[in-house]
Amino acid sequence: MGEGYHNFHHQFPMDYRNAFHWYQYDPTKWFIALCGAIGWASSLRRFPYNEIQKGVLTMQLKGLKKLQDSLEWPIEPKDLPILTWDEFQEASKTRQLVLVSGFIHDISSIVDDHPGGRYHLTHNIGEDASAAFFGGVYNHSNAAHNLLSTLRVGILEGGLEVVTEHSIPPGQRLVITEKRTLLVDGSKQGHREKLACLED
Repeated sequence: MGEGYHNFHHQFPMDYRNAFHWYQYDPTKWFIALCGAIGWASSLRRFPYNEIQKGVLTMQLKGLKKLQDSLEWPIEPKDLPILTWDEFQEASKTRQLVLVSGFIHDISSIVDDHPGGRYHLTHNIGEDASAAFFGGVYNHSNAAHNLLSTLRVGILEGGLEVVTEHSIPPGQRLVITEKRTLLVDGSKQGHREKLACLED
């Protein structure tokens, strides 16, 4: 009984429980604990709570990693073309391009859906709209930052030195990555660490 948590037993075989929370349905655990309380069982072992929580976190991260990988993310800055100001100006004659935080964005897909109306976007085509975007006109939400980052099509030459703190959108400041090797003293070891959470 209590087999719904049977995987716990395989992960932590020294633990007498199948479900480690007191409220989780595991009659065998309750019976053994009762026996321990009245002296009918002894030397009951529990795996360290900290290590159990690592297992819980790993499973949660696996689910989050799957969700993360299913989402659309901005093109990496290293993969974006670098344009001079003159090239940006020239390209803006045929495309709806706006500069924000050193990144060039093609806003054609959101012009008609912009909550503040078309004017605030079209008025800044071919211009640096960083000040307006970061509170000059309206202090945009995290969702707006995330959306804007997916519209990046280029980088202005010399344009990222000014506001580098905005180069990472809120949705990418906390990411899940997978490590397959561990570097120790400059050499690769055969240790596999499934998932790690990195915050920039």
